[in-house]
Amino acid sequence: MKKHNIMIPKPRSNFVKVECESCKNVKVLYTYSTKAVLCPSCNSELLVNTGGQAKITGNILETLD
Repeated sequence: MKKHNIMIPKPRSNFVKVECESCKNVKVLYTYSTKAVLCPSCNSELLVNTGGQAKITGNILETLD
């Protein structure tokens, strides 16, 4: 099999820019995080661990590749 015929699967996880709903602080988070992430300025939860893909409670601004 030639190298140009090999399909490389795209990962299901990625990094996202998330904005806190209360203080509008922006933080970059990983979508499959294993820990809950708090906002550094107001201590509200931005991400909750669910065992798989995390639940993001803030506003997602963009997906980073």
